[in-house]
Amino acid sequence: MSLVKLWERLRGPSTEFPLEKRILNSGGLFSMCTLLIFVVYDSYVVVLPELAIASFIAFLLQLFLYYQSRFRRNFAFARYGFTVLSYIFLAINYYYGAGIDGPLLFSFFLSLIVIIFIHRTHRYIYLLLHVLVIWSLLYFEYRYGVPKVYHSPAERFLDIACIIAIMLSLTYILVGGVIRSYNKERRLARERAEALQLLHQENNRLFSIISHDLRTPLNSIQGYLELLRNHSLTEMDRSMLEGQLTELTNGTSEFLGNLLAWSKSQLEGTKVHLLTIDLTSLLDSVLSSVSPMAAKKQVLIKKEILCTQLIADLEMTRIVLRNLLTNAIKYSKPNGEIVIKSWEEKGSFILSIQDFGTGISTERQNTIFKHQAQSVPGTANESGVGLGLVLCADFVALQNGKIWFETELGEGTTFFMAFPLK
Repeated sequence: MSLVKLWERLRGPSTEFPLEKRILNSGGLFSMCTLLIFVVYDSYVVVLPELAIASFIAFLLQLFLYYQSRFRRNFAFARYGFTVLSYIFLAINYYYGAGIDGPLLFSFFLSLIVIIFIHRTHRYIYLLLHVLVIWSLLYFEYRYGVPKVYHSPAERFLDIACIIAIMLSLTYILVGGVIRSYNKERRLARERAEALQLLHQENNRLFSIISHDLRTPLNSIQGYLELLRNHSLTEMDRSMLEGQLTELTNGTSEFLGNLLAWSKSQLEGTKVHLLTIDLTSLLDSVLSSVSPMAAKKQVLIKKEILCTQLIADLEMTRIVLRNLLTNAIKYSKPNGEIVIKSWEEKGSFILSIQDFGTGISTERQNTIFKHQAQSVPGTANESGVGLGLVLCADFVALQNGKIWFETELGEGTTFFMAFPLK
């Protein structure tokens, strides 16, 4: 595991913790690292055992606060506990670290930065509190004095130089990390806004097409009904109109079925119920619904089934098969042929539906499973909105399957689906 991934895990994943909570966890981790540095520094560099003990106790308390924030989600307790602990620790270090002659005043600047980052509101209060604490410590030293810890000016200068280097380095790391987090959140927010805008545009286009394609057959049905009611028709004309009316009604019903299934999957989320399905019986029920359309174009549907059992959602798979077969018939030439095949390959159930019709143009191939897809009239001028293949792609993906196609313009298209057998 890389250091970056370890850090992301320790401070909490972005999917579980919002930015302000991740900053709080980061502040806790940062403080523990700082305190460990002070434990080592006070023990072996300046040799101040009182400060080393105070730093180690503060480390244990900060570890407890980090646990409350990261794992118990007790953010308010951790936030205010950290603030109080910071003031107590700084006051003790100031007293035992030579007061104004020592380097601890520099630590107040770093602690203020951390406290401002982890508190969402009333940050000015902590600025005033910092000033008040510093003034109080200076006044205490003025009145009562503090222990002298340096044995020579060189020792004092070395201590201050080391602490300043440590404080500047830690400040750089802390501020840099927070800036990177904010920039990442801003970039993600911008990407989400752009994706939402694109989705809004796609939905506007989609629903404008839907409204047009829904209105057109309804207007035609209304016109047929007016003809049947207001005009004296021969038996042949009446039979022809009734056949056209039935065809329009069936097409509109299928379109509405796809629209409702897609809308439900988008608005409510679709629950997948995987079970073992017998392909033969499922195909028979689907073919019975599309056979009138195939018969009208005299399209022959052949089956070459080598594997009959698959694990899938029954209703989803029924919708996918009906849409793929409807498309195959739609783009098949009169007196054409469609071949349905199934077989097992590398632990997957493979199903293919092949037609020998018009094929798919190059410019449509990249968008055929997306909302941007534009429907092309069939060989008998059948219409559509391109929603069926979008629905197929969504439903196959929900079942942990894959869908793809091979096509040659003017020669036909084969759609493939693969489902895990386990």
